[in-house]
Amino acid sequence: MLGEILERNARRYPNKTALVFQTNRLTFSDLNDRVNKLANALSDLGVKKGDRIAIVADTCPQHIEIACAGIKGGTVSTLLNPGLTPRELIYLINNAEANTVVLGENYKGLIDSLRPELKSVKNFIILGNPQDDMKGYDALINSSSPAAPEVPIEENDLLFLVCSGGTTGLPKQIMHTYGSSLVTMLNVMWAYRIVHDDICLFAVPAFWGQLIPWLIFTHLYMGCTIVILKDVNPMSVLEAVQQEKITTSFLGSPFLPLRLDFPELNRYDHSSLRCIVVAGTPLPTEVWKRAVKTFGNIFGQVYGLSEMSPITFLPPEDIVPEGPLETVNKLRSCGREAINMHARVVNEQGHDVLPGEVGEVIAKGKSMMAGYWNAPKATEETIRGGYLYTGDMATIDEERYIYLVGRRKDIITSKGKILSPSEIEDIIYKHPAVQEAAVIGVPDDELGEAVKAVIILKTGKKASPSEIISLCQQHLSSDAVPQSVEFATSLPKSPVGKILKHKLREKYTTK
Repeated sequence: MLGEILERNARRYPNKTALVFQTNRLTFSDLNDRVNKLANALSDLGVKKGDRIAIVADTCPQHIEIACAGIKGGTVSTLLNPGLTPRELIYLINNAEANTVVLGENYKGLIDSLRPELKSVKNFIILGNPQDDMKGYDALINSSSPAAPEVPIEENDLLFLVCSGGTTGLPKQIMHTYGSSLVTMLNVMWAYRIVHDDICLFAVPAFWGQLIPWLIFTHLYMGCTIVILKDVNPMSVLEAVQQEKITTSFLGSPFLPLRLDFPELNRYDHSSLRCIVVAGTPLPTEVWKRAVKTFGNIFGQVYGLSEMSPITFLPPEDIVPEGPLETVNKLRSCGREAINMHARVVNEQGHDVLPGEVGEVIAKGKSMMAGYWNAPKATEETIRGGYLYTGDMATIDEERYIYLVGRRKDIITSKGKILSPSEIEDIIYKHPAVQEAAVIGVPDDELGEAVKAVIILKTGKKASPSEIISLCQQHLSSDAVPQSVEFATSLPKSPVGKILKHKLREKYTTK
């Protein structure tokens, strides 16, 4: 099914715009021809079904072309963050045993410095004109046949090696097959309710998790136009929305407040937007209030991992920031299990917890990864009894809405009581001066762990530790009120904007 997407679109909508990037536009006919030529050019270079191709480049249409060449020719895409350290890039390319590296021109110096360590790589392809012994990407395409490759593809064949966050060590490489990518695509299509006339804004790094099948394959499947941004900031996003009449997009939850705080937001026409799916840590109610007031009720909240996604989905009809308490409280959840998914919250014995009890989120479905590449022990620890153990702690209510409490290692235990950092953060965000907040547990001789809040204030705003503590005392049990509050100018974050709480714990434990 995946391999037929481009052929079908080229036949049905040959002159419709498929991809927009800066001033360039590709029709579905053009895209299909380029992908066929690329797949054939790679085959001529000796890159066969199952071979891994590492991509080190800023977000561009070539990421999509290489992934689509994979669904036709059987090659495996390994999308790498160019901002990784040389040590990490060498490890990931070598661990994947990639025989081909595709690189942006601006990363030639970096890749040249790594080449002596890249033992398996035979082909270096540069996005631009040929340089030294590196082949030019477009020159390869222009010299190849547009005939559709005839490579038999099976459901369990490997399609992507996706990098994990690697927040506490070298990243793992997550294996996704044609089958898991197809089901991921179908699950996301259900969440977005995608239609043929949608215009999708791809304004995230291409190396983030499963975003190629997540956003690209879903919209290509329905014959939609996709607009790709290279440089992503609030202004460039709003300009693209206004100019291209964007209808759907994806956003990491840490970035929604930044969009809302952009001072020139109201200068732009964003009325074309009908669905923005937000992924990551559930947002505070105050942020949702502002988002719905500004953009309308167009948001969905999704929870998932690179290993399997989406696991849960909170649809727009449940994102109601004002009204009866039982309705508003759903905003604290990450929704209910997605279609084609079985999600549970279980205790240490593997039994389903009762409503209100804390347990670990586990899930199974055909969108699950095949495992970690070259890491059988890590695979066995994560996939048990057919379920993927997420490491995320949560509660579940009578209607099966799941409420994330935090990563297993981020949970705070004070006086023997389990505390949810996210619930405390939600209260802190009620203070009008708070831009960002992270709550952690720090060692304490009497309590076991003491609650500490680390806060970034909005520009020009002021607050005191006593104000924050007083606010928490009004809304939280005494056990959950922070014992200390510290103001900072920045918080450590991953490449996808997630706050790295283990870094904060390290910092404040050694103070």
